[in-house]
Amino acid sequence: MPIQTIAVLPFSNSGGSGNSDYLSDGLTESLIAGLAHVPQLKVKSRDSVFRYKGKNVDVQRVGKDLAVDALLTGRLVERGETIQVTAELTNVEDNTEMWGEHYERKSSDILSMQQQITGDVASKLRPKLSGTEKQQITKQGTQNPEAYQLYVKGRYYWNKRTNADIKTAISYFDQAIDKDPGYARAYSGLADAYGVLSTRGGDPRDVAPKSNAAAARALELDPMLAGPHACLGASKINYNLDFSGSEAEFKKALELDPSDATTHQWFSEALARMGGRAEESIDEANRAYQLDPLSPIIGCNLAEVYFFDRQFDKASEIAKKVIADNPTFSGAHNYLANFYWVEHKYPQAIQEFKTSAQLSGDENFVAFAKAMDAGFRSGGWPSALNSGLEVLLALRKNKKGYVYSRDIARFYANLGDSDHAFEWLNIACEEHDVFLAGLPINPQFDSLRSDPRYPDLLRKIGFLQ
Repeated sequence: MPIQTIAVLPFSNSGGSGNSDYLSDGLTESLIAGLAHVPQLKVKSRDSVFRYKGKNVDVQRVGKDLAVDALLTGRLVERGETIQVTAELTNVEDNTEMWGEHYERKSSDILSMQQQITGDVASKLRPKLSGTEKQQITKQGTQNPEAYQLYVKGRYYWNKRTNADIKTAISYFDQAIDKDPGYARAYSGLADAYGVLSTRGGDPRDVAPKSNAAAARALELDPMLAGPHACLGASKINYNLDFSGSEAEFKKALELDPSDATTHQWFSEALARMGGRAEESIDEANRAYQLDPLSPIIGCNLAEVYFFDRQFDKASEIAKKVIADNPTFSGAHNYLANFYWVEHKYPQAIQEFKTSAQLSGDENFVAFAKAMDAGFRSGGWPSALNSGLEVLLALRKNKKGYVYSRDIARFYANLGDSDHAFEWLNIACEEHDVFLAGLPINPQFDSLRSDPRYPDLLRKIGFLQ
């Protein structure tokens, strides 16, 4: 029976300059991207495999954990101007080596080496590939090794997902584009970076249009890229509240790459925000989870869509599992804190906010969590909300990082101050707050739904005609 599922584990590296880490990560990601085009082959995403970076692994155990038929492993050694790569393809079921090869090239020839490795693995998995299929699988996107290395560094920092690292990634993607203005993947990376930044402390009015422009340019250069369509789909619902346009972009992305877990994840979020499509949203989130069961952010997304569907016990259960598997992942603790908030489990909510803040390393978040904790100790949950709100308002006033208006509104809503809640929600409309799209389904705004101003607000946003 042919191999139907594969995981490319992060290639180890040794020796050479500080570029070794970027090069080995870049080789791994290029192999993942290339093999994703092999017919009838599902490839595990980066999030699932990079947890094994730098670890000695038992092939059969990891293969079973990832639920794949085969593993591609390897080692990169940089010696001066030369790069050596050893790669092996192992059948998980019986732990036998299916294929192995050693490659050696000058550093300036790394792109051709990557093409050869990808092509060799693909030919082993599918001996009867057509010429067109081989071309798509081995496509690198640039012939400029400097542009490629800058792109790899951009992806390296983008994958760290902090505000500072994403900004570093943007710098590298820009440099890659300067080296090769026709490099579609560099534009796609730039679109991803600005898109993620819009939900991680970037002003949506600034970063969302930049994400859209980069995605559009990527598609002009390479219409077969799926990622930019997914990026546009997320932007159209979060920034423009264009529901039909968003769905069309996601469907196009999935047509081009039906096994991309991140696209399924983002589409599930969009479906939840569209209202009345909870079942479809949960189905998409589960598809993402099946494709990438070890990704912490995809696990959190699955928890969130159950939360939006008011299945609070299920949401908390999934979030706890993500934390058990990824105890240092800040985001999962933040999700669980909000679940506890709605369930009125306030001591647990405070603890999860504190843990999330400590793990994030974000001094603004730490100040917020400390204030919530101190307020709770002195006067219970209302005091905690007031203390947290004071920090958010001060940060916004001092322009110390970007504070989303919707976050301020939800604190006022939960304090019973509907006048200020609606004031800040209207500000959120003006600011294209990317979290506004979730307003009708977010339980933290339930106290506002009976207010006569609520339908007018929904019309202003675009939820009601």
